[in-house]
Amino acid sequence: MFFNRKKSIRYPLIEAVPAGRSSTLRQRSRAAFVAGLVLCMAQILAMSSTALAQEADWTGVWDTQWRDGGAVMELRQNGNRVEGTYPGFEGVVQGRVDGDELSGTWVDAAGEGVFTFVMSPDRQSFMGRFGTGEWWTGVRTDTDMAQTLFGGLDLSSPEQTLRSFLRAGQRAGEGRSDRLGVVIQLLDFSAFEDPLTAYDRIDLARLLFQIIDRLTFRVWELRPGDEIEEKREYTVELMQAGSNLPYTLRFRATDGPEGTGDRDWRLVVPPEDEMRASLEALLAMHDGVMPHARQHHELGSPRATMRTFLEQWGNARAGNAELFLTTMDLSQIPAAVRQEEGALLGEYLIEVLHRVGLPLRQEIPDNPNRRGPYTHFVHPVGAVEIHRVEQEDGSTRWQFSAETMASARQLFMALEDMPLADVDRHGESTPFFEIRNQVRSVHRDLLHETGSGMELWQWFALALWLLISIPMSWLLTWVVSKLFRLREMEDDRSLSPEARFLWPLRLIFIAAIGMLALRTLGLPQTVDIPLRVLIGVTLSIAGGWLVYHLVDKVSEVLEAHSQRYQYRDEILRSLAISIVKLGVIVGAILFLAEILSLPYQGVLAGLGIGGLAVALAARSTLENFIGGLTLFADKPVEVGDLCKLGEHLGVIEGIGLRSVRVRSLARTVVTIPNAEFVNLNIENLTRRDRILLRTDIGLRYETTPDQLRWVLSGIRRLLLQHPMITPEPARARFRGFGDHSVDIEIFAYVKTSDFNEFLGVQEDIFLRLIEIVDESGTGFAFPSMVNYLATDSGTDEARTERTEAIMRELRKDDALPFPDFDVHTRKELRDTLDYPPEGSVDFEEKSGADP
Repeated sequence: MFFNRKKSIRYPLIEAVPAGRSSTLRQRSRAAFVAGLVLCMAQILAMSSTALAQEADWTGVWDTQWRDGGAVMELRQNGNRVEGTYPGFEGVVQGRVDGDELSGTWVDAAGEGVFTFVMSPDRQSFMGRFGTGEWWTGVRTDTDMAQTLFGGLDLSSPEQTLRSFLRAGQRAGEGRSDRLGVVIQLLDFSAFEDPLTAYDRIDLARLLFQIIDRLTFRVWELRPGDEIEEKREYTVELMQAGSNLPYTLRFRATDGPEGTGDRDWRLVVPPEDEMRASLEALLAMHDGVMPHARQHHELGSPRATMRTFLEQWGNARAGNAELFLTTMDLSQIPAAVRQEEGALLGEYLIEVLHRVGLPLRQEIPDNPNRRGPYTHFVHPVGAVEIHRVEQEDGSTRWQFSAETMASARQLFMALEDMPLADVDRHGESTPFFEIRNQVRSVHRDLLHETGSGMELWQWFALALWLLISIPMSWLLTWVVSKLFRLREMEDDRSLSPEARFLWPLRLIFIAAIGMLALRTLGLPQTVDIPLRVLIGVTLSIAGGWLVYHLVDKVSEVLEAHSQRYQYRDEILRSLAISIVKLGVIVGAILFLAEILSLPYQGVLAGLGIGGLAVALAARSTLENFIGGLTLFADKPVEVGDLCKLGEHLGVIEGIGLRSVRVRSLARTVVTIPNAEFVNLNIENLTRRDRILLRTDIGLRYETTPDQLRWVLSGIRRLLLQHPMITPEPARARFRGFGDHSVDIEIFAYVKTSDFNEFLGVQEDIFLRLIEIVDESGTGFAFPSMVNYLATDSGTDEARTERTEAIMRELRKDDALPFPDFDVHTRKELRDTLDYPPEGSVDFEEKSGADP
């Protein structure tokens, strides 16, 4: 297709902006430029998509489906016209192409109508509809199917006729009986007097195939003798494996094209009732039920195993090898390398079968009760055998024997120069065989085997692996260490970052590159398994070591993150880190046991039997672990809390899976097991919302009642005025008479949880108490015996007179603050005192305070 004209594209003009112009103009110019580029790209993409749409090519073979049916269709495109056929239903399609769309008409034995198909962008499938909204989809099919369904059918002999019929029938075995339509010309329907539609013929062909599929025979054994040239019919009796039920096939010859002298042999289709009776007798071995389309995946017979093995090779090559591996007895291969080694041996076996010749499945016994093994191929270096193998759960499967898998490599080496029996059915090879073929094309001697079974080129490849992996691992380790700052050294770590992170990383990278090399090189088991074990042990030890120390690194990051965002759940972090570390150790040990094929499953099972003994032996450990969980659930303390724990006073420094670490005031570390810790009387001093100030002061016995009242009112005023004292329940009370003093109790809460700040407030209160007592004219009492050598000065009479005068005035006005200040006075006095006191660094004079 050609474009009739070119579309012109205008690009936005951007003028030079002189210096000093506004930034707005420059921004608009940049926006216009970007918009122009986007528009240009959009138009280019639109033109490209249009070109792609015009390049749609419908020529090819399509495997199509519709509701309750389908057909393999061959299309041929000439310009914008498309014609095609789907022989299964004697169908013909015609239509026209418009871009990705194909519209036209269809005609087959069931009727006629119109259709519309739209091809997908990848040109490998289409979506369509026909009639009144019915769907019709299709996908391009492979060359093998196209050759089977549309290639030349061979009717030259009964053998070739039956082979063609069986190949098409196997293609139709997944519920697509329409694929039998192309081989209708192989069949003779002369036993039916009434006219048959295409659908009738396909149903009869399917019934006949189901009968033959229950039999076991070698197709090459159908070759008749020389006397067949004079016969028009040929009869052969086939048997069902296991039951020995016979079934007779008849072939009838007709003259071929005039002048060629050839004859076409067709398979005679018996009457329908006769075929159904025969099929019912043959299904008795299967409980009278036709096996479903996936029943061969159960590996119930040698035929089912061979069929599944050949079908699933494509999935295994794509990475889904689970079902493919079940067809082989890999019990002699260590579990750690079973999957990779099994896939490689399976490919060796596939290559052997392609050189021997892929069989028709009817040539393999379908008897699930067969006593002995099925031998498919024998060679001096080994054999291909399918055995009945008992599984761990007590069931049985037919699998390629362990001996067959052990000799698969030697069989391939012996048959390597044998040409493929069918190149079209071989498919793509895996990277190992691609590399090996390339090596072979360079020089055949590079495939020479050494004493260990290694080929010469594989030794060179191993040496190249070491040369590449060592510098590569150093480079990758350097990159990782830079990205994650692994070289930073912590002061409290005894091991350097080299030992904790860098060397394990280097070993892991070397082992990982080696594992990739082993998957590609296809080494023999004598070399492959030791190397895999060595690599696995390296990965287990180095990986466990690295992850163990990375857990510490992650813990440090989480701690820094929690401090930054003021969210800390140290108990959870500590317990989680401990559990993860324990999991890393256990995982590394189990991985190592898997690599070394140690029976750790039995050891773990034995723990269940001896669980009581283990529980008794690990009782204290279990108690500590449960105690740690209790700490996490209850959270009575956190890291950094100052606590009194029985006789210990200190700061919680760490909470682990087994114990709690406390830093005492003497800077020693006290370790308390979790089980003991949760039973202690824990006094968490850090979680105080305020700190109690409680003290007694003693005044001299010479203190008069009014002086005492003065002091009490002054202290109460002080407690109300002080901004760091809570007004409730602050109090100062005359408590009683001591041995040497008149005692006053002071009880108040300081508005802080910081002990250092509390000491400062307490100091300020005590200093102000001295001033109050001194101002009252009395003094503090002290428990001592005094021998006066001079006249005692006694109390200050002037101050005493002044104090008593004030008290008389308050009594006269009914204003004595006893037993407490009135509400109005309390409200006026609250928070009026300067704190910190005047003259201090942080002093700020309060508005409305007393001068």
